[in-house]
Amino acid sequence: MKPLHALLTVLGTAAVVVCLIYLTPLKWMNLVTPTMHEIDPAALNAAIAANPDGYVFIDVRTADVYKSAHAAGAINIPIANLYTQHTTLPKSGKKIALICTNGVLAAVAYGYLQYWGFTNLLHVTGGLQLWTSEGLPTKGVSIFAVSTSTAQ
Repeated sequence: MKPLHALLTVLGTAAVVVCLIYLTPLKWMNLVTPTMHEIDPAALNAAIAANPDGYVFIDVRTADVYKSAHAAGAINIPIANLYTQHTTLPKSGKKIALICTNGVLAAVAYGYLQYWGFTNLLHVTGGLQLWTSEGLPTKGVSIFAVSTSTAQ
């Protein structure tokens, strides 16, 4: 009778824990603080140069802002399109580096992709403003002209 009692106790405890987590607001609490893997623009540029096939470099700003100025090698997937396009991104094998003008929008995109289970993310510290100030290659007009016209 004792093994049956122990089994029922374990199953009952498991049921209570599941109910507490999934039927209460506890499921929305971060018991472990999520981390954001930051990378300096110069370090990312060097890493991509050393292993171009190991990275997907995404500019999450709108298409118009991206066309005005962007980091060389970055592709454009506006943050609004991540909902439909996140399924096409690799969850392993490649690192996904996210950039925007100043780093804020890329941080939001990072959190969104992290929610969908991506663990291979990098956030470019300082965004395109720091990228440009470090003298790294860009396409288009000056980022400073773009950043004064939009806060993305």
